Amino acid sequence: MSVKFQLPEKFSHESYRLLPFRFSLLDNGCYFLSTDYGEWICLQPEQLIALTNKEKIEDESLWYELKARHIVCEHNDTGNIALLASRYRTKKAFIENFSQLHIFVLTVRCNNSCVYCQASRKSCQSDQARYDMSPAVMEKSIELFLSMPADKLTLEFQGGESTLNMPLIRQAVALVKQKNTQKDIQFVVCTNLCELNDSDLEFLITHDFSISTSLDGPQELHDANRRYANTGAWNALISTLGKIKQQNAFDKVSALMTTTRQSLEMPHAIIDEYVKHGFRSIFIRELNPYGFAHKYFHKIGYSTAQFLAFYETCLDYIIHLNRQGIPFRESYASLIMKKLMTPWATGFVDLQSPCGSGFGVTLYNYDGNIYPSDESRMMAEMGDQHFRMGNIFESSREELFFGPVMQELAASGVNDCLPVCSDCAFAPYCGADPIRRYQVTGSVYGHPGKDDFCLKNKGIIAMVIKKFTEGDDDTRRLLMQWGMK
Repeated sequence: MSVKFQLPEKFSHESYRLLPFRFSLLDNGCYFLSTDYGEWICLQPEQLIALTNKEKIEDESLWYELKARHIVCEHNDTGNIALLASRYRTKKAFIENFSQLHIFVLTVRCNNSCVYCQASRKSCQSDQARYDMSPAVMEKSIELFLSMPADKLTLEFQGGESTLNMPLIRQAVALVKQKNTQKDIQFVVCTNLCELNDSDLEFLITHDFSISTSLDGPQELHDANRRYANTGAWNALISTLGKIKQQNAFDKVSALMTTTRQSLEMPHAIIDEYVKHGFRSIFIRELNPYGFAHKYFHKIGYSTAQFLAFYETCLDYIIHLNRQGIPFRESYASLIMKKLMTPWATGFVDLQSPCGSGFGVTLYNYDGNIYPSDESRMMAEMGDQHFRMGNIFESSREELFFGPVMQELAASGVNDCLPVCSDCAFAPYCGADPIRRYQVTGSVYGHPGKDDFCLKNKGIIAMVIKKFTEGDDDTRRLLMQWGMK
């Protein structure tokens, strides 16, 4: 005779055992439980106490949910280890491809003057021979780039203003097409779009470039943050965006906004500006402690608590817009949802463990020096060469990727092994950032649990979890959609 549910004896403390999980307290009084392989659940305190004491689970639906999420298993269940090992391997599969994002800094000259510039830019009239990448550095860098093991690679051109060295972008594309025979290469250019002429724009569109630009919000805010010539940069940016739309290539454009103290007062206006210009998403980014952003933080900065309050106001407004029939998403929350709801890596290096620096990103500086990230290159521009991996002409691939810099990042960039992080339930959805921690604290290990990187990520992850678990069906459905994109 078949029965729908197991007999009560099956729910006694003798019939199940606990699988490894972490738990952290949320601000609503519930506990967030997570596993190394990405499963999670929220429990009331009394439910967690009963679980850790291995008491009988009275709620049958909770029992089956705990079992389905591999937080408990029956004593006679011998198939879990292979299954969970496979799930964990899927979560960490991005390591097999090693560095897939390769950033070429073509110049540190720039035609914008931004209050938060992290790159320690030079004026566009500065010495090109000194501050621009040479064709020889480019050709040697392309050889290293194409030697990477991954089948899919991204070649991203940055500056300064990358298009001030547009001939080198053309050279790079020609070299890749000449030398590459099998890899899938995605080209990206980071540009303020202020001086992109029609010929160069046509080249980027023809070669299927993704275009990453900056839009901080309405004209008064954007112009206050980003100066161009004797005025702000907003008019030049919007004019070029119009040309891109005329070429039916706007779907290749993405924009970043950087939050300054002035931004905190206008969250709705910033979102509305993005919607007005046809964008379908926004990445709400905080200031990073590099370059001029570090130097002028006392004028444009804010606390992590202020940023989190601003972020939540933006997120709530975006959810409201979707309820009004305006499809729009916040990119960072979307990344969190993807990590919560799927077994796949996001490709976003700030939320990777092992850390994205070096393992997911390689940066080729204009002077031939190699760094594990854009942030470490920014530190070098500020005078600290701690994370310089080597030079394109002087170092072999083995010296670059197995040298002391990568060894240090390997030791400090896995949050499963860091104090505090190793016990944090948010760890499977967070990342490690030893370079930022070194910049702020002088140690690649930093102060996990207390530093701004940790507080920001924990705050946003907890916020997204709360919106998903406590929101109505429409909110849950919306956030699910974000995680699947």
